[in-house]
Amino acid sequence: MQYDATRLALLHPERQPPLDPALFAASGDGLAAELARLAYFRFEDDPAPLKAALNALGLAQVGLFNDPAMGSQGFAAMDAAGTAWIAFRGTQPDSLKDLATDARAWQREWPGGGRVHAGFARAWLGAEDGLAGQVARWLGERQAVRIVATGHSLGAALATLLAAGDERVELVTFGSPRVGDRAFAARFAGRAARRYVDCCDLITRVPPGPLYTHFGKLKYADRHGRLHTAPDEALIAADRRAGSFGYLRRHAWRPGNVLLRGLADHAPVNYISAVLGLRLP
Repeated sequence: MQYDATRLALLHPERQPPLDPALFAASGDGLAAELARLAYFRFEDDPAPLKAALNALGLAQVGLFNDPAMGSQGFAAMDAAGTAWIAFRGTQPDSLKDLATDARAWQREWPGGGRVHAGFARAWLGAEDGLAGQVARWLGERQAVRIVATGHSLGAALATLLAAGDERVELVTFGSPRVGDRAFAARFAGRAARRYVDCCDLITRVPPGPLYTHFGKLKYADRHGRLHTAPDEALIAADRRAGSFGYLRRHAWRPGNVLLRGLADHAPVNYISAVLGLRLP
């Protein structure tokens, strides 16, 4: 798969068709990455394309979650082994509600300890029947043997808040911003939580520390799309410098491309190619 530097890949992942289901047969986190991308499909307008894509992946019992008041969306589905996959939509640049959610970067208390991003909390809890209640009802009606929550960008933050309230949930995030403080992050100690970061992705570095902190096992995709587990900061810094310089020479000047690698690396499809190990040099 080619690295995709286009504005379309970054701003409108819902316009790119579903990928070949055969790509995800042997990769759980690869499937999670594709589900995080499929969450951008605007099923509230027409659920058929999303349901068709999920059925092609062998997923059934689809539940669609939508909180119009908050502008928050997600879906859930079950595979044949009894795993419940729950994916949340990230920020849509044409949604003022999403942009307002991201901008509410002050902190608020979170049940069970710690403080979290106020906008993310509001988007998850909702005013009345929010995503939290909708997801709880869907899970309560099923006998899942495993629960995996995933999402990209804002969707990753929503998946994190779901996992924070349910210790059964395994968390896999892509391009996630920081969600809470150290006390909040401490609740994930010893739990299955994998955090994918694609090279220069700027969204993974906001909101800034030390008020906010990341947690979980870092899976870092270098500038060539190769994955490193918990690499040291020196490797990351050197790789980001080289990646940014190379991007200016190869991609930034092309019509239709994103100007900065720090944004282009945030595109969901670039996470997919890295997680699957299919990124072409």
